[in-house]
Amino acid sequence: MENQNSSIAHVESQVDISTISQEDFLAAMEKSDSKQLKGMEVLMDLTAEYVELEKTGESFRGVYIGFQDMNITDKQTGESKKLKAARFLIDKKVRINAGAVLISELHRANVPVGTPLEVTYVRKDGNTKIYSIKLIA
Repeated sequence: MENQNSSIAHVESQVDISTISQEDFLAAMEKSDSKQLKGMEVLMDLTAEYVELEKTGESFRGVYIGFQDMNITDKQTGESKKLKAARFLIDKKVRINAGAVLISELHRANVPVGTPLEVTYVRKDGNTKIYSIKLIA
C-alpha cells in the first residue's frame, strides 16, 4: 500500500485531481497499470481529421459531438487565426469541419451533443459553402 500511495502522490503533484473523486482517481490509477493496458483494445482514434465536402450533393452522416477551436495560417498574410470547427463521430473516427455556414446553423438550431445528423454540401455562394443539416433517426 505504501508503494501505491507514493505513486498517487507523484501523480497528484503533476495533475489537479481536485475535480474528481478519490474513488475515480484510484480506479484510473488501477487501469494505468501497463500490464492491464497491454491487454486492452483500441476502441477509436480521438485525433480529429478534417472532412471536406467538395462536390455539390456530397454528404456525410455522423453524430454531432460538439465544437473545438482550430488554428489555421492565413495563406496570404501568414497570420495565425483561430476558427471554430464542428466535431462529428463518423465510422468510429472524429472528423471536423469549420465551414462558417455549418457552424452558424448548428448554433442557430441549438443541436445537442449526441445528435445524429446528415450534412450535405448544397452550393457555393461566392467563397462560402452552403450546407443542409438534417436530423436522422
